Amino acid sequence: MAAVKTGNMYRIAVIGDRLLATGMGLSGVKYIYQATTQQEIEDAIRDVTGKEDVGIVIINENLLPLVKDRRLLRLIDVSLSPIFVGIPSYNQKEVYEDTLRRLIIRAIGIDISKTK
Repeated sequence: MAAVKTGNMYRIAVIGDRLLATGMGLSGVKYIYQATTQQEIEDAIRDVTGKEDVGIVIINENLLPLVKDRRLLRLIDVSLSPIFVGIPSYNQKEVYEDTLRRLIIRAIGIDISKTK
């Protein structure tokens, strides 16, 4: 895990269900937000984006459809600092397209899996 921001070092934050929050907390992640309701999720996103030392936000994918605030949805889609990474829950198959593929498209602007 990244240390406190010194130079180019950033921390990881987690927004997720109890299982993800507990697991990531045990691994040393400092910013843990256990959220299950729309209000809890949106408050966690607002809080974490206000922290200058957070570079990556890991969020359960099944929580994303609960976010209704358009500004927050846009922030999740376009923010590069922090960057939001959606992961499936422990007992959930991936809901959205491949996470790594989405990050590559976001970073370089093209889908390299479709080029020949």
